[in-house]
Amino acid sequence: GAPRVTPAEFAEMHRLYNELGNAAEVARRMGRSASTVRKYIQMKDCPALVRHTTKELIRKSNIGSGKELPC
Repeated sequence: GAPRVTPAEFAEMHRLYNELGNAAEVARRMGRSASTVRKYIQMKDCPALVRHTTKELIRKSNIGSGKELPC
């Protein structure tokens, strides 16, 4: 199978998704499948506390960008 998504790739998926708003385009740019990108954007199978903490960290890194997470 494909190599695991690294923390840096995870952050880049969210950054690109916030910029592009399209999981398929993020997948093309990163060389991953759209389903993998969607899974990591939606953080499926991830504990609620981890989802919340991750969203907060990403939101704080986007302060002033005018972009919010869709989930």
